[in-house]
Order: sequence, then structure tokens, then C-alpha cells
Amino acid sequence: MSTRYGITFSGLTLAAGAGAFCGVVPIGHAAMLAAIFSNPALLAALPGALVLGALAGVLVAYGTRNAIRPRMTQRYRRFVIAGLITMPGFFFIGRIEELTSSPEPSRWAIGLILCCGLAGIAVHYRWRKRHTLEQHARRATENRARQHTTVA
Repeated sequence: MSTRYGITFSGLTLAAGAGAFCGVVPIGHAAMLAAIFSNPALLAALPGALVLGALAGVLVAYGTRNAIRPRMTQRYRRFVIAGLITMPGFFFIGRIEELTSSPEPSRWAIGLILCCGLAGIAVHYRWRKRHTLEQHARRATENRARQHTTVA
């Protein structure tokens, strides 16, 4: 079911998920840095996070080989690097409460993640609107040019 400008609920949901994903990663990395100083024993999970990130990158590269830029050069290398960068953030995001004595940092983290999700929705909406209006303008120009050549 599409709405104005071809914006769908599933597109907005995916955009919110991508925005939240982009918000979780830096907070997770900040929690990982905090773990270095407050509880270095938590860093034992880092090698496992890196291995899981590499495996997730390979799986995502394989799963999207036909959908996202089918001829992307170095697809597996790029996705593995992305997995290596992002997965530790996801491992350490749940440890924020253990690293501090107050619940305030986790509340701020959740707020930032929600704001990033909303930003993803706004970016997706603006992109779809601009893309659709450009398509309509291009079609109108082609129709006018076609009518002009048939009249003359």
C-alpha cells in the first residue's frame, strides 16, 4: 500500500531500522571504551563479537548479492569490514547499565537511538519525495517533447 510520493509503510519501517542501527553503533563503541576503564574483564567478549561480525558480514553479502548492487566489487570484503566495525557495538550496548552507577546514560542512549530512527524516517521521506517529483518532471518533459515532434 503506497501513499503519496510512493512512500510505503515498509519503506518507513526499514528507514527507521537503519536509523536506529546507525544510532546503536556509536553508543555501543562508547560503552566498549567505558568498559576498558571500568571493567576490563568485559573485553573478553570482543574476539567473539569480531568473529560474529565477520560471519554476519559474509551472510549479508551473500543474501544481498542480487538485490543490492549486483556487480559491487569486493562485496564480501566490504560487508565483512562493516560487520567487524558494527558487531562490537551491538555486544557492548547492553552493558551500559553495568558500566555506570546511574541509569541516566542508558536513558540517554535509548533517546539517541530513537532520534536516529526518526532521522532515518525523515531522510527516507525527503529522498522519496524528491525522487518522485524528479520522475514526474522528467516524464512531463518527455511527453511535451513527444507531443511537439508529433505536431510538427
